[in-house]
Amino acid sequence: MAARHECASSAMGPANRELGPRLEAAVAAGTELQDRDALKSGGLAAAMTAALARRGVPDPTARLAGELGVLAFKRGYAQWCESDRDDAEGLAPYVLTALADLRAATASLG
Repeated sequence: MAARHECASSAMGPANRELGPRLEAAVAAGTELQDRDALKSGGLAAAMTAALARRGVPDPTARLAGELGVLAFKRGYAQWCESDRDDAEGLAPYVLTALADLRAATASLG
């Protein structure tokens, strides 16, 4: 999953980073956009789940990975948008850190 996140993150550039805070504010201001955001997130999770299932990943694992994948991307994107604008690392390290944090949190549920 980390490799897929890294690949997707590489497509995000400075324009996406600048748009993040404005987009977040717009979504927070209206229930229609909140609903649309939730539908998009659900669709992304479903697409990830389906892709994993096609690769033979068992259903519960594929569903969990799909949901965690969306959450990791959203958390990483939010942290990237809030970070120092002078860093040259790009989005990928933020998403990979968010994914590692979520994996650790999942493992702690025990």
